[in-house]
Amino acid sequence: MDIQVQPSTFTPSAYQTDQQFFATKYQQGTRSVYGLASTPGELVGLVPRPDPAVPTEGNRRINASHAEAFARYFIENESWVIPGIILRAVNMFHFEPMQEIPSAAFGVMSYPKRRQGDIHILDGQHRILGFFMALDKLDADIEKARSYKATVRRTMPDDKRAELDAQKEIDRLERARDRFYNQRVAVEIQVTDDIDEAKQMFFDIAENALGITASTRARFDSRKIVNRALPMVLEHPLLLNRVDLDKDRVQKNSPFWIPASKVVEIIRTMRKGFEGRVSRKDNEAWKGEEAAIARETNEFFDLLVKTMPPVNALLHSQITAGQMRDTMLLGGQTFIRILAGVYYELRKDRKWSTKQVEEFFAALGPHASGRAHANSIWKRHAPDHLFNLNGVGPSGRRADSVELMNLITDWAITRAPFVYSAPEPAPVAEEDPDEGIDFAPSHSTKQLELELERENAEVAQESKDRLNAK
Repeated sequence: MDIQVQPSTFTPSAYQTDQQFFATKYQQGTRSVYGLASTPGELVGLVPRPDPAVPTEGNRRINASHAEAFARYFIENESWVIPGIILRAVNMFHFEPMQEIPSAAFGVMSYPKRRQGDIHILDGQHRILGFFMALDKLDADIEKARSYKATVRRTMPDDKRAELDAQKEIDRLERARDRFYNQRVAVEIQVTDDIDEAKQMFFDIAENALGITASTRARFDSRKIVNRALPMVLEHPLLLNRVDLDKDRVQKNSPFWIPASKVVEIIRTMRKGFEGRVSRKDNEAWKGEEAAIARETNEFFDLLVKTMPPVNALLHSQITAGQMRDTMLLGGQTFIRILAGVYYELRKDRKWSTKQVEEFFAALGPHASGRAHANSIWKRHAPDHLFNLNGVGPSGRRADSVELMNLITDWAITRAPFVYSAPEPAPVAEEDPDEGIDFAPSHSTKQLELELERENAEVAQESKDRLNAK
């Protein structure tokens, strides 16, 4: 087919104000969707480069090593394969249908280039970052390979084999880079103006694919009211930059104090108690109460800051979360949630005043600011199985956590005198009077060897005498 171009109407693509793609338009759920077949080169031009240091709104934090692994995979595998990429954008598209069927249409999708920043990643950010990394590496490696070939040609003009090997490496790298521009990836653009809907979409995609951590689920599953209250609780000064938003357990060297999943459990505890569950009926009944639920939870964190000196020190960056984890009960996420259960029992169930609760927590604070050593109230007045000796946290078994929460609540109700007394110091290890004494001094084995030789000789002589007697 001949295409006649009129010079007066022809505009080079770089000067056009709209970006155009062949696309299929269809409905998915309540949204319009545009399906494209994009080259990786086109894809990296569609969205900004993902930054592992800056989590994207509506997505989880990026693992840079995972993206690097994908970049290596793409470069090293000519038969590479990946699932489709899903993007999201506001309703800014124009569509000219060319062929239609009852449930879809094929045509030309276009949008203003100035709106490029309105296209975001919904699913596939590690693959997209991997494409960026792969292209960077290929460009750099090709430049090095060409420079090496020039060096070989200049310094070893007679070594045709070396020059041929250098060219083979250039050809290999260029074939890999060509895949950026002559092979394609399935790309969906979901049209939505609502960031909360986008978060829910991300959750649904991840949950139905394989499942995600409870912390990530809490951030994106907006169906549950405790999850909708989470962003407001995370604004509490104590929690700013101290909550792991992606993992469910805080690792030893982590800068975080508590994972988002445990913050959600504390939010739930403020309404339903330590063992309570928020039902579908609760979600409906509490609709619109997100701010009130967040306020109740923030009052608990305010109490910790006011009554527990190490928590106050954490707030003012005078101690790190890691230092607390290594030295005291207050550094552990399980213990903090148990305290939330105690707070609920006293405030909501026993109807204690704020002042009464503050008085008890202030008395308990010094005992929670160290380990469960032999002289601590945790080893002297609690069942032995709840704490390991010198441990910095209670048993992680759920039944044990419930038992400890009820025990601390009883201490508050009965006004246990040992809680209001100063903590006893940890016992000092007794000095071993025999330490340093060598009970097995070095000695020569020569005498032992002589005795063994003599015994062997005697046995041999006895055998010889018996033989002669016969």
